[in-house]
Amino acid sequence: MKRMTRRQAVVGGAAGAIAAGTGAMPRRARAAGELVVWWTQGFYKAENDAVIAWMADWEKKNNTKVNLTIMNGPDVITKLIAGMQVGDVPDVVHTVTGDRFLVPRAAWNDQLEDVSDVVDSQKAEFTETALLSARLYNAKQKKSAYYGVPTKASSLLNSLWLPLIEEVGFGAADLPATQDKFYDFFQTVQDKLRAKGKRIFGLGYSMAAKEADAGNLFHQFLVSYGGADIVTPDGKLHIDDPAVRKAAITSLERLTTPFKKGYVPPGAINWGDVDNNNAFFAKQIVMTPNATISIAAAQMDKPDLYLKEIVTRGVPLGNDGKPVPSVLAIAPTIIPKGSKNVDGAKALLRDFIQPANLNAYLKETRARYLPVMASIVKNDPYWTDPKDPHRQVAVDMGLIKPTVPWWMSYNPAYSAVLSEQIWPQAEANITQRNMTPDQATEEAAKRIKQLFEQFQK
Repeated sequence: MKRMTRRQAVVGGAAGAIAAGTGAMPRRARAAGELVVWWTQGFYKAENDAVIAWMADWEKKNNTKVNLTIMNGPDVITKLIAGMQVGDVPDVVHTVTGDRFLVPRAAWNDQLEDVSDVVDSQKAEFTETALLSARLYNAKQKKSAYYGVPTKASSLLNSLWLPLIEEVGFGAADLPATQDKFYDFFQTVQDKLRAKGKRIFGLGYSMAAKEADAGNLFHQFLVSYGGADIVTPDGKLHIDDPAVRKAAITSLERLTTPFKKGYVPPGAINWGDVDNNNAFFAKQIVMTPNATISIAAAQMDKPDLYLKEIVTRGVPLGNDGKPVPSVLAIAPTIIPKGSKNVDGAKALLRDFIQPANLNAYLKETRARYLPVMASIVKNDPYWTDPKDPHRQVAVDMGLIKPTVPWWMSYNPAYSAVLSEQIWPQAEANITQRNMTPDQATEEAAKRIKQLFEQFQK
């Protein structure tokens, strides 16, 4: 099995984007029966090792060469878009953020293979949210079908340093349960740390208009403040609904005001998805919202950090004390149209999503992501081990308590909203251009309406 290094993958992604613009992307020669697989790079080595090992084992058992390339998340999408434009695509692509930034519109444009037969092989096992996220509309063929194979799941969590909280006289039991009180608590912690001469920020909000983290945070806030119906299952946009509009304005205000008051690092407006993790490990921040348990899992080899110092908390209760659904992202694996080995790609995916195989893979990745099958959690005590302070919180948020799918499951236009970073741009309009939350929401709403007009069945 041939595999590209991270540096080669990154260079290839940039070159692919340029070639797409010139129509000069070179085509690869491949052996008959070979499978070309692109996979999103993990945050730590164990994630990459897990997929490398699984693919090597499958290659040996099936006597089918697998050419595996591991590259960072944005490059997967950039390179795939470039390849689609010139008709040079891999056979299998696993893109962690593709459910938000690419797959719904690619399905709409008839650029993906229908993988309903693959999904149907394990349909009874998949959670409802996983199936909702993978069933998409093809405008050219005028049908809905499964155009992605649900592979793993994630929802917003909160990572925090217990020693920093204890240093100012608090403990884990002092963490408030409801939305505003929970996040305001860390402003109090910052004030107390600053009084001791420590330049540490209370809140590690990601606020950059790029990649996924800022959008993840905004949209979970949107649901927490009552905006879950911004798009309904019938695909209709409700940005002018008073409750949705109020939720959007409140979310923007609650995210940007701490930044303007100095409770969020100034550099957060430029953070990529890994940067809040790095700021956390450098103890520049007391807490950070994060889409997985990657922060804790990266320290699994350091028991004191993993078991005693890093704390994971789920989505707070609403301000009314009621549970708030988690926005559950489902990372898909897809087969682009133009694949030279569709049958082989489907065979690989059928094997990969067998519950035992999927479970083994996710465990080898240190459970950064959740299973998309409830039976995996039910049948394997690993996922609910009471001795693990992080994994069980993630399972609770993503598989036990209520969840909602991302809204491009209802209308691919919302994928365009995310790709254009409309809500993080609204945050920037407040923090950098002196708009009010009301003004920034109105400007965002205008653009969102324009995008929805482009996706009419």
